[in-house]
Amino acid sequence: MISFENLNENQCQAVEWSGGPLLVLAGPGSGKTGVLTLRVARLLEEDENASALALTFTNKAASEMRERVDKLLGKHADRARLCTFHSFAADLLGQHGSHLGIRPDFQLLAQDEDRIAILEDLVNDLPGGRWGLPPDRKHILNLIDQLFSESYSGEGTSASLGTAPRWLPELFGRYSRALIKANRLDFGSLLYFASRLLRERPAIARVVRLSWTHILVDEFQDTNRAQFELLRLVAPDRRHNLFVVADDDQIIYQWNGASPKRIEDLRRNYKLEIIQLPESYRCPPEIVTHANKLIVHNTRRDDLKKALTSLREPRQTCLSLVRCKALPSPQLEAEFVARDCRDRGLIAANCAVLGRTNRLIRRTAEGIRNAGLDVYVPQKKSEFESPVLNVLVEALRLANFRHDRVVLRRACLAWERLKGRALEPDMVEAAAALAGGDFLRAWIDVAAAAGGNDIVLNCIRADLLDRLRFPEIVDEFLNEGWRSWSGADHVELTEEEVATWDGLHRDIVHERGSHVPLNIYLQQLDLRSMSAPPGTNALRCMTIHQAKGLEFDHVYLIGMAQEVFPYYRAVKAGRRSEQLEEERRSCFVAITRARETLTITRSNTYYGFPKAPSQFLGEMGVMGG
Repeated sequence: MISFENLNENQCQAVEWSGGPLLVLAGPGSGKTGVLTLRVARLLEEDENASALALTFTNKAASEMRERVDKLLGKHADRARLCTFHSFAADLLGQHGSHLGIRPDFQLLAQDEDRIAILEDLVNDLPGGRWGLPPDRKHILNLIDQLFSESYSGEGTSASLGTAPRWLPELFGRYSRALIKANRLDFGSLLYFASRLLRERPAIARVVRLSWTHILVDEFQDTNRAQFELLRLVAPDRRHNLFVVADDDQIIYQWNGASPKRIEDLRRNYKLEIIQLPESYRCPPEIVTHANKLIVHNTRRDDLKKALTSLREPRQTCLSLVRCKALPSPQLEAEFVARDCRDRGLIAANCAVLGRTNRLIRRTAEGIRNAGLDVYVPQKKSEFESPVLNVLVEALRLANFRHDRVVLRRACLAWERLKGRALEPDMVEAAAALAGGDFLRAWIDVAAAAGGNDIVLNCIRADLLDRLRFPEIVDEFLNEGWRSWSGADHVELTEEEVATWDGLHRDIVHERGSHVPLNIYLQQLDLRSMSAPPGTNALRCMTIHQAKGLEFDHVYLIGMAQEVFPYYRAVKAGRRSEQLEEERRSCFVAITRARETLTITRSNTYYGFPKAPSQFLGEMGVMGG
């Protein structure tokens, strides 16, 4: 029997809710993830016919929720699907995408270069030529991604772009059709085609709706229009068992399509009751007080929203848990953070340096590193850098796509990086034509002929060509087998990335089972970042957006200068502008990451220009330094 004894009254009411659609307005550190997972476990435990689809925004959050639900139930939750919006869309298209011309083994394009390759052919053949097209193809991809995020119909103007360039609707349609023809999808198109499938095929939409008796959404405030439309198609009934967790004070992804209006749309489309979780179990009272003073300056907040309150006492004995320090230069600001962390005897792994931009974080991280501290700066990676891991991943792809020229080209490049011997894709393709068209077989034969007997090729031949031993080949490779593949080169990088892949591998197998099909495994791998985790005692330096959903004992918030944070365009837009309110929400998110202490720093100059203290310092009641 699941126990609710550690829940407060509001949390317990949310977990046990049975009255139809519910909106849970949950402040930072209010235990919302625990509430959501407890609700899923309770539904499955009490009703053997119940099924739950829980949608969130990061694979890390989805993985943590799955582990919690399984632990609460004492077994694998087969009737629950806890995943990201993109993972759900990928599953939907894998099962039913054939109605749109998408085969189940579609590839995910994680590299811009692969997307640009598709785009170039379309640009060259565009009616009217290249007139008016930006020369930077990545800029065009950004425009297409923006259209995907708002579920663009393919005709007329765009909601976010205003008057679209005259070539954009035609190019968008061609790009969408080219993805289907190539059986390759990118991240934005996953949501776009999943929504299109449910709109155009009502029978499939009915099957999907019948599959889930309860729909739950975490961090709803982060949804863009495409995600909201997908939710509306899965749960169109105003009386649906919809459980939504959100916080309008933490909407900081407007650049990615999130909007304060999304919660208004939700309340308009569903007859929602509201439960509030204003109690913070994370932040001590002093930090909560400053956070509340700051966020009340936003005029677009929900009128019903309760102020955040703290339910915990600080463990620190220092006089003030919130400090502010001004330094003459950014270099000295970075040196201060390193020195302060060391002088206070803090464990670096329990601390974080947060800033508004990547540029500011990179500069500060370099200064902290030069001062002698180990630094971790997270970077999203869509492929492994280690040559030996790269070879196995591309061999897996080639085993799944035996006649794909793009995969063959990547496999040849991976082999050259590992062995230093070039493999020409044209030569492999010619050899394949004489051997039944199997690119994997030809790739192995040509590589063996060029370099003789090789343990890597022998393993791939035995486990991927002669028979498909998957995921056993990955299990053995990750369990020290990679050492016999890689030799003495790139060992440190390989060790780090093997640990990363091992974590991803365990998560996918836990979610999908030990007999996960290869095509599903590859899709799920592509949906995850391949970035390495931080070192055991590394000081994490990250943007505020990257820190969303995380918490740290000690937070250093850097760059708190006017026209830096808030940035100059938001200041120029005016004190009641949407831009300035989003900047303020970002600052609210930053300071509520702290469990123990908050140290705010600023430099008197940035990028060669003098800067005044940030207006947010005065708004939150923090002055000095």
